[in-house]
Amino acid sequence: MVTTLEDSRFQAKTIEFLQWLQQRTGTTVSPKIQIADLREQHAGRGIIAVEDIEIDEELFSIAHSSMLTTHNSNLQKIKPAILEYLDAWNSLVLVMIYEDGLGEKSTWWPYLEVLPREFNTLIYWSSEELAELQGSAVLDKIGKSGADVSFKKCLLPLVQQNAETFGHHAQAFAGTDAETALLQLAHRMATLIMAYGFDLGTGSSSSEEEVEDEADGSSQFVYALNKGMVPLADLFNADGDLNNAHLLHQEDSVTMIALKNIKKGQQIFNDFGQLPRSDLLRRYGYVTDNYKRWDVVEVDVQTVIEAASEFNTLNEKEKNGRLELAAEWEVLQDGYDLTNPTANQAYGFDRALVFTITALLLDSEDFMEALDDPPAQLPTYLRIPLALVLRKVISLRQSAYRTTIAEDITLLDDADLQGRRRMAIEVRLGEKEILAKAADEIEQRIARMDPATEQDQIASHAKRRKL
Repeated sequence: MVTTLEDSRFQAKTIEFLQWLQQRTGTTVSPKIQIADLREQHAGRGIIAVEDIEIDEELFSIAHSSMLTTHNSNLQKIKPAILEYLDAWNSLVLVMIYEDGLGEKSTWWPYLEVLPREFNTLIYWSSEELAELQGSAVLDKIGKSGADVSFKKCLLPLVQQNAETFGHHAQAFAGTDAETALLQLAHRMATLIMAYGFDLGTGSSSSEEEVEDEADGSSQFVYALNKGMVPLADLFNADGDLNNAHLLHQEDSVTMIALKNIKKGQQIFNDFGQLPRSDLLRRYGYVTDNYKRWDVVEVDVQTVIEAASEFNTLNEKEKNGRLELAAEWEVLQDGYDLTNPTANQAYGFDRALVFTITALLLDSEDFMEALDDPPAQLPTYLRIPLALVLRKVISLRQSAYRTTIAEDITLLDDADLQGRRRMAIEVRLGEKEILAKAADEIEQRIARMDPATEQDQIASHAKRRKL
């Protein structure tokens, strides 16, 4: 195998990082693990076992003082006022821009040098590339516009007023293209935090804890407090099936332990949790079939209202009343998930979705009674309408995609199709397959219903109402 100059630099950065890490106070790294070059597997750096590892064995421990956080950066010391009014998210983005600007003078430089600078996350996709995801709710979660508003409002004035503080970024921040320079850097740092950051002290080993951006409802770039970058922990690749390690949080450190026995030569995987591939692509810039089981199709509440209105005509006051009822039942949501059926079990629809539709279909008398107590079971006269509304919901979601399952399968059969377009097709195909399973299930339910019996039950219900 021929070693190129690029390979040599890649390896040199790895060695420098490991030497830097081992010199950090409170750091221990097991001699049984090694940072490996996995670029041929399209996995960048990863961690492999160089000796057999037993279950519960410690792989490394990193002190909080060795993590890149707002508190640990010198920016906090030399310019405390610059961070005083920033939220936790923008503070960490700014700190990372500052440390990056210092270059080799930064305490964190050997660590920053092993982090990627190019990404496939959705904020970097062109409008043409994003169009391949038409129909997927993931497009509404990217949040780039909301993030840019925040960056320009909160960070741009600070970097312009303190340009000299930011090392080799100083000239750009002092120039006429300061906004462009800031956004490019902020996007990179935000993406690194999203893909590699950890929520410290929460018991979570991934970046799943999110809070909603009040500005536009997006959550792409807004995360829970105590966010930080954990050297070495973020070099572990993730796999939903092969997950064999887990990060534990202590009061002043984090420790990675083996979840099972690991053989020499095996790669060691952390796990992102039960993420659908659409979120895997949004946050981390790749997809894998190992997360296909957690794919979802999201249905917004307006689609549910639209579908229900075809079977129960309500004026605005009546509709709002039924939505308030669903809220009282604690089932009203902005969106509902259609998921893959659990292995060896029949397809099941989200309870919150079913009860929201039920609230929208109730006749006036049942609605008044339900204000006091929710129905113990679905009223008989709603069985067919509920099924028909679910069918309509599924149909409306299917119509949002511009290609069919068969067309997507044909496209993926082309081995030359790679990169972002292939990933987009894999995501949308997975969602369409869920819709197809849901549609098949609802058609089977409708077929099992005897219209004559249903009509008798509906008539009986109406007769009781008159008594």
